[in-house]
Amino acid sequence: MRLPLILLLSMLAFALPAHAQKLMQIERYGSPQTQKIFIGEIIEYQLEGEDFFRTGYIEDFRVEDNLIVMGTYYLKVDEITALRFDRRWATAGGTALMIFGGAWSGFALIGYATDEDPETSYSGFDAAVSLTSIGLGYALRRLFRYKIVRFNDRRWLRLLDLRIGPEDD
Repeated sequence: MRLPLILLLSMLAFALPAHAQKLMQIERYGSPQTQKIFIGEIIEYQLEGEDFFRTGYIEDFRVEDNLIVMGTYYLKVDEITALRFDRRWATAGGTALMIFGGAWSGFALIGYATDEDPETSYSGFDAAVSLTSIGLGYALRRLFRYKIVRFNDRRWLRLLDLRIGPEDD
């Protein structure tokens, strides 16, 4: 019973038409590697002449007009000068360092308070390890939080329509 069911499901899976999609990709001169951004993603972008980043939810791409549909407005791809991405490793690493520094101090204080030895106490070494770790963690999170991709002659954005068959819209 299982084998015919598996065969039927696999035949149906391969018989369904393959739907491609619309996407935006970041390309770099001389490199075959691209970074793809799909409909439904949230992007942080900077426009020409601005020094701050905006956030927008991509609802659709109008490839023929070179437009990104974001809610109630359209954004021309040529007006975007930079995209900003979160670096998750910086946030995770910084948080881990700050937790380590706090845990070092916490365990040192608990250990010195419960060892019943009057000669031991919270030392400058413990404070230095904690403060260094917390400071490095905070700096890592602040300095390396974002990766900013700026567009110029060697790096650009392109909209692609990879749908197969008749147009749906």
